[in-house]
Amino acid sequence: MLKKERQIYILEKVKREGRAITNDLVEELGVAEDTIRKDFQELSKKGLVRRIHGGVLRMENNIIDFNERITMNPTIKQQLAMKATELISGKSVVYIDGGTTNLKFAESLPKDHTGTIITNSPAIALALCEYKNIKINLIGGKLDPVTRIIKGTSSIKQIEAMNIECCILGVSSLSPENGITFPSFGEAELKKELIARSSQIIVIANKEKLGSVSTFLAADISAIDILVTNETDERIIKSYSKRGPQVIVYDVN
Repeated sequence: MLKKERQIYILEKVKREGRAITNDLVEELGVAEDTIRKDFQELSKKGLVRRIHGGVLRMENNIIDFNERITMNPTIKQQLAMKATELISGKSVVYIDGGTTNLKFAESLPKDHTGTIITNSPAIALALCEYKNIKINLIGGKLDPVTRIIKGTSSIKQIEAMNIECCILGVSSLSPENGITFPSFGEAELKKELIARSSQIIVIANKEKLGSVSTFLAADISAIDILVTNETDERIIKSYSKRGPQVIVYDVN
């Protein structure tokens, strides 16, 4: 196999699985470890992957428009969100962070849910207007027209003054080695404050987000208390659970 063909194979594997491991590629491609390491080095220099010990991870630095994201895997998002609503039963103050999966979560809450919901997403706030027993607090700040999320210095200052019982945290990328990362510095800073002010962090993540890495770090994986996902690979699940989060798996595809 030519170098170009080999590197295309590596990139396709990373895109599909979120990562590529040296030992796996040596076996699959029948080449030496040094050959794979050189491929990793070249791909990393081009900004196509991120190197870790023993392999590479997918890079996720593109901020995808809200209208596009809402059409991506809607059934999986809906099913994961519905299952996750069971986790906030009895909680009186919940922060639902912006994001299309979290919008599905808000829309899936039982109609008799009672309590206060805080959010930085106008879409989530509007979706909750039909709930008679929910008090909605929409934080202020600068609205990002691409992500449809309110963020900025003003938003962070408001969160600093809050005591949040449970936060449904929106995420861009999750990696056991590289933590919770985002393509935007401003978004990462907002997430840091949410994590600091919340007693419990719940993340609902499609398996496609697992193993990916963006540029700006918000927190280590250990900041997550519960991770809800449709990833069923035991090796991948263990790589997260051994770092702290309780991983709840729902086999939906």
